[in-house]
Amino acid sequence: MDEWEFMEAKLLRASRSGRVCITCQHFTYGTDAHCRTLLGCKLQSKQLGQGEHLTKKCRHWLTRRERQVGWCPEAA
Repeated sequence: MDEWEFMEAKLLRASRSGRVCITCQHFTYGTDAHCRTLLGCKLQSKQLGQGEHLTKKCRHWLTRRERQVGWCPEAA
């Protein structure tokens, strides 16, 4: 994720609901060489600015898979 560019501001829009980047199926995170947290979108291969994952979303937002199949479907 270090080499990913940052998401353009025009691709993200404010959201006042639970539909924000952190709740999206495509949301991911990792760390860089200095152990700083990097936030990103797997679908667009771009990083999110700090804090944007809590207040913004894009038009590709999808509900997380865990909500569709349960938290531990293999236990069934």
